[in-house]
Amino acid sequence: MSETTFLPDTPFRKVWHVLILAATIWYAWTVPLFLVQHIGIPAWSRGVDLVLSILFCFDLLINFRTAILIDGELATRLDLIRPAYLKGKFPLDLIATIPWDFLAMFLGFHDAAIYLTLTRLLRIVRLPELLRFHRTDTMPSQGERIFSMSFWVIIITSWCASLWMMINDVPKDENLTTFIIKAYYWSVTTMASVGYGDITPTTNVGRIFAMFVMLLGVAMYAVIVGNIMTVLVNVNALRQKNMEKLEKLTVFMRQYELPQLVQQDIFSFYRHFLLEHSAGGEELLRELPVKLSERINQHVNIHLLRRGPMFHKAGQELLEALGARMKSEMFLPGEEIIRIGDVGQEMYILVHGVVSVTNEQGELLAKLRNKDIFGEIALLQDTVRTANIRALTACNTLKLEKHDFDDVMNAFPEFRKEIRKIQMQRASAR
Repeated sequence: MSETTFLPDTPFRKVWHVLILAATIWYAWTVPLFLVQHIGIPAWSRGVDLVLSILFCFDLLINFRTAILIDGELATRLDLIRPAYLKGKFPLDLIATIPWDFLAMFLGFHDAAIYLTLTRLLRIVRLPELLRFHRTDTMPSQGERIFSMSFWVIIITSWCASLWMMINDVPKDENLTTFIIKAYYWSVTTMASVGYGDITPTTNVGRIFAMFVMLLGVAMYAVIVGNIMTVLVNVNALRQKNMEKLEKLTVFMRQYELPQLVQQDIFSFYRHFLLEHSAGGEELLRELPVKLSERINQHVNIHLLRRGPMFHKAGQELLEALGARMKSEMFLPGEEIIRIGDVGQEMYILVHGVVSVTNEQGELLAKLRNKDIFGEIALLQDTVRTANIRALTACNTLKLEKHDFDDVMNAFPEFRKEIRKIQMQRASAR
């Protein structure tokens, strides 16, 4: 990959993306507002416009070097990125970037300059992409949908207020600030279909426009309610599905008259299972190709390994080798994971659940929870366990055995030296 190619998820690209989003929102709000004859374009906004024009010029250059999806694959080669951008978004971006209003003023067409600012609104075409924060996947999250919906409600309300100000004149007994506030007040109350009748149209054009805004408000209300109901239905559907599973399980256990203690263990495990897999991730993984599913599991293992102090300085290749050796193991409530006096042969990562750590007298020393690591000393040296660790709830763990750890260390002698330092530090701290 060329050094001058930007990946969409790099910190620089994300910050730049936010700047472009803010500039686009600025134009979406101010261009219609400044078109109102009573307001005009303030002198200070010319300076803002000049700065944003320069920003958009740099954006064109950066877009020529930003990796994009081509046929589902992230293209990072410039000879693929440039033609794709030229054929796609570049024409609209270029028209929206050129400061036509400044050019018109320079050539003496002052009356046309204000209307040429409308070309800035072409940037709105890219707003759906910008509001998704340049993610390379195809499905927006629920949070992004709500943010996008709220944004459009505010912008459309602002546009309707600007059009209302174009249709109506400023009353002689009102200042411009009051007139603008009244315009937004009228826009909100009319779109929400709760107009109080204190501001009513007095011309046919005004009445037609008011009817249009009312119909627009009804349509927006339907979209908002539909989106909210979709979110609620999805949440309730998952809860209902889980409840049906628990009901079937209850009927099964009663039918075969399972002992009460066995029923409690089954319910504890199944509640843990539903909580752990409530997002449907396991079902999605099963639908993926085996190799892709293995890569995802390996990435999760690496993420969990990095939480261990002894792996903070480990490289990506080493973590991948260790992650591939880790095995999943489940424990029921009350089941012993580590017993005092046993020879340690494995390390555990607690993916989900709660375990207790007790000494030989049975005194509680600590409780470990999600993503905690225990038993790692066994990887560093031959030793017996000095504490009991028992599952308090159904627990899902990842286990790394000593012989697997040693095999990986033989392939990474430099890191073995680092491990020996950690071992010496722990020995001296005792």
